[in-house]
Amino acid sequence: MTETILPALWSRSGLTDDGFVHVESVEEITGHDAVIVPLQLWPQISRERLRTSNIRIGVCVEAGEALDNLLGDLAHIDLLVLDFPAFNDGRSFSKAARLRSHYEFTGEIRASGAVHIDQVSAMLRSGFDTLQISDARTLKRLLAGELHDTGVYYQPVAGGIHGAEQGLAGYSWRRRQGF
Repeated sequence: MTETILPALWSRSGLTDDGFVHVESVEEITGHDAVIVPLQLWPQISRERLRTSNIRIGVCVEAGEALDNLLGDLAHIDLLVLDFPAFNDGRSFSKAARLRSHYEFTGEIRASGAVHIDQVSAMLRSGFDTLQISDARTLKRLLAGELHDTGVYYQPVAGGIHGAEQGLAGYSWRRRQGF
C-alpha cells in the first residue's frame, strides 16, 4: 500500500483529487482552471472576469472572519474553505450550517486546519462535503472506514455520516421519547 501524502482531501466517497490551487494575488489567478483565494482578496476580483473566463473559484474563510461580504456572490463561488484553527474552535461548524440552511449554498464546503476524527461526523452533518486531513491518525481511521455516528442529535442537521437527514420541524432541542 502506498503512503498518502498529507494533507489529503477526503469526501464521503474516499480520497479525492484537489483541482484547486491556492493563490495570494489577483495576478496569480491567470493560467489556472480552479483557484482558492483568501477572503480579503475577494473584493478585488471582477465578477465579470469570472463569468467570462470559466475559472472555478474558491474562497478561504478563516474562523474569525464574517461571511457577510460573500453572501451576495455565493452563486459565483464553487468552493468555500472554512478553517478550524484549533480542535476546540467550532465557529466554522456554524458557518457551514448557515450556508446550507439559510443561504442555500450548493457549492462545495471544505473543512481545513485542525480536522480530527472525533469531529468528522459533526462536520458532515453541518454541511461539509470535503475535509482537508493533515492528521495521520485521522486519515488512517477514515481510510479504514472507522467513522461512527449515533444517528440521534440535539440539533437539526443537514445529514448524518451516511447522508440520512433528521427532520428539522418541531423543537430541535427536545429529546425524542425513549432516549
